[in-house]
Amino acid sequence: MGSKSQQQVQVAPSATSAFLAVMYIAAFVAAFNENIINVALHDIMAAFSVSAITAQWLVSGYMIVTSIFTAIMAFLSGRFSTRKLLFFACGCLVAGEVLCLVAPTFTVLLPSRILQAAGSGILFPLMMNVVLSCAPREKLGLYLSLGGACITLGPAFGPVISGLMCTLFGWRAVFVVPLVGGVVVAAAAAKLVRNVGERSNTTLDILSVALLAAGITAFVYSVGEFSTNVMTGIVTLFAAVVLLGLFAVRQLKLEHPVLNVRPMASVRFWPACLLVVVSMMTTFSMSVLLPLYFEGAYGMTALVAGLLILPAIACNAVTSIVGGRVMDARGAWPLLPVGFALIAVGQTAISMTAASMNIGVVVALTIVVYAGVGLVLSPSQTAGLETLPAAEHPHGTALLNTWNMIAASLGPSLFIGLLSSSAAVAGATGVAADVAQAIGFAAAVRVAAVIAVVGFAVSLVYARRESHMSH
Repeated sequence: MGSKSQQQVQVAPSATSAFLAVMYIAAFVAAFNENIINVALHDIMAAFSVSAITAQWLVSGYMIVTSIFTAIMAFLSGRFSTRKLLFFACGCLVAGEVLCLVAPTFTVLLPSRILQAAGSGILFPLMMNVVLSCAPREKLGLYLSLGGACITLGPAFGPVISGLMCTLFGWRAVFVVPLVGGVVVAAAAAKLVRNVGERSNTTLDILSVALLAAGITAFVYSVGEFSTNVMTGIVTLFAAVVLLGLFAVRQLKLEHPVLNVRPMASVRFWPACLLVVVSMMTTFSMSVLLPLYFEGAYGMTALVAGLLILPAIACNAVTSIVGGRVMDARGAWPLLPVGFALIAVGQTAISMTAASMNIGVVVALTIVVYAGVGLVLSPSQTAGLETLPAAEHPHGTALLNTWNMIAASLGPSLFIGLLSSSAAVAGATGVAADVAQAIGFAAAVRVAAVIAVVGFAVSLVYARRESHMSH
């Protein structure tokens, strides 16, 4: 399988800003679409008579498919042009939104939602690839952070807009805004987006894709099962480890792997992946848990729940840009430890106060947590990429994006399972349903805080070591 280069279409300097703007907006729409379902879960559970654990597959299933498409993006970007990938992604997004609008049952709604995920799985890494191709190297951290801010601003507006649509017009209306967004992006791309990079005629290894898909699905399922059925969780986790191990071994043997895992052998790169996992698990888990807490414990509407989350995610968008600038100017130390300290302290405090139903304190502490995530998510990725040779940047980007999506899949599955099981135990003791929901939320966040402490410890060692090595 030889490679044949196709002449790269040079992006004129005057068109670079518009080109990047379209890609940033595309990532924003995809990120917006990820979180629209969160504030509607309560209504969807009631409409189709499904449990929270079943309904969360609208989140986890979406992120699993996003993970798979993200993982094969190295192949897709080599085989297909930037424009073709963007139009295909927008097509999946728009078609999925239309199908969700008319889905008569949950069994139709779930695959329709997953179809949207194929679009998101392409749009995120496609945006990062374009940034890596067009952005000045000395400002890479800033440009990646701008992309990270767009991905953060999407969820910031997602709960509010979808909460408003859900409250006024019913849960199906949440799919209207991303439907329009997908159409607008495709229309703008027709004029402003050009092809970057080189094409090759490599083929996709289907067995690798099957192993990866089965492994990630089993991994996410096992994490959710640990809160209700430990033995099933252990067996499924073992199967996931075997499947993902077979996938990794196969990639090392292939001339053109689906996902080049060799950078994971670098002791300067894999800790950055771990930090990305912790920070992404935090933001996606909180974005799902908080609406369930506000609506279940306080009986709030989807709109009010979204408005209460908005300040935290807006703060996250601001600190994302600040984190990018600090990363460019000073590096990972002490930026990463400070960010993870904020996450750990904020989540620990939430776990101690949520059950007492003090909503003002929970909202304020949520801002602290999201501020910390903004300081570490994109800088963790930048820190990892800076340790790799330029030739390995596409592989490093693909790995980081894949870990991003896997973390976003794991978080909701793990923490909704903990919330549901803890709330059920509390309810069995005779506690009121709203208080039981608050107790379940506190238990889930407590586990998240422990994971954040691990992230803080790793960031302390990693950032200090990288600081010494760079001077």
